[in-house]
Amino acid sequence: MTERLRYLCSLIDRTDSFIDVGCDHGYVVKYVSDNKLADRITACDISLPSLDKARKLLCGVENIDFVHADGKTAARGHDTVLVSGMGGKEIISIMGGCAPRKFIVSPQSHAREVRKELLSRDYKIVDDKLIKDGGKYYDVIKAVKGGGIKQLEKTKTVQLAFGMFLSEYNEVLAERLNGLYDTVLAYPPTAENRLKADEIKEAILWQLRLEKL
Repeated sequence: MTERLRYLCSLIDRTDSFIDVGCDHGYVVKYVSDNKLADRITACDISLPSLDKARKLLCGVENIDFVHADGKTAARGHDTVLVSGMGGKEIISIMGGCAPRKFIVSPQSHAREVRKELLSRDYKIVDDKLIKDGGKYYDVIKAVKGGGIKQLEKTKTVQLAFGMFLSEYNEVLAERLNGLYDTVLAYPPTAENRLKADEIKEAILWQLRLEKL
């Protein structure tokens, strides 16, 4: 199991029903089943070959439903919804079709928009960490129903962009921010690029201050 999947699994609590949207290989679903974390478990993928990989891994396990469908439809009625391995806009679309007690998501793009959508829908973000796996960076976010709107009122733009918990030092995040800053500085000095650089610098200063504490 990869570092990203291990971290996703660590965020899963005991729940009445669980669905992994975009389950692919089925490793997360297997973790939930092996650890008896849900009474009803659903493995969902819009790709039939991917779903077949999960079926093969979980052959003989009785409490798992395999659903070949769009996640927006399949996620309805589940207590915990996990969505990873796809773009943020697609994750937002899936979130719009369901109202679970908990979301666990890992957007490959548009993480800012995913955070804002969760908070606007009154989901409080309780875990938000950037991890590195196979040389790539992944945002992993957990949110629970209730308290999101109040949290949004206190949230700064830089937190939406790079993580709700910038007040906690993260070596991986600091590394990524420094890389992004160097990249943006190499862009043409337009007003838009200066704003991007200023936002990244603000996040870097948060992390540098905490690293010294």
